[in-house]
Amino acid sequence: MQDGPTCANCGIVIRWQPTRVGAKVYCCSGCAEGGPCRCDYDNLPTPGEILALVRQQVRGLLDA
Repeated sequence: MQDGPTCANCGIVIRWQPTRVGAKVYCCSGCAEGGPCRCDYDNLPTPGEILALVRQQVRGLLDA
């Protein structure tokens, strides 16, 4: 059973505040850029976590 949205790039079930680009949902900025995933699978946020995993400016993500 799935407990949250699924990352559009790597497929992990996201149980924290996702990264959104348009209508797509990603687990991290790495996946939002097309990979590789930057999640630390040994230290994932708890379901109640609302902060982003990484705060950074992502260049080119919305340039099209």
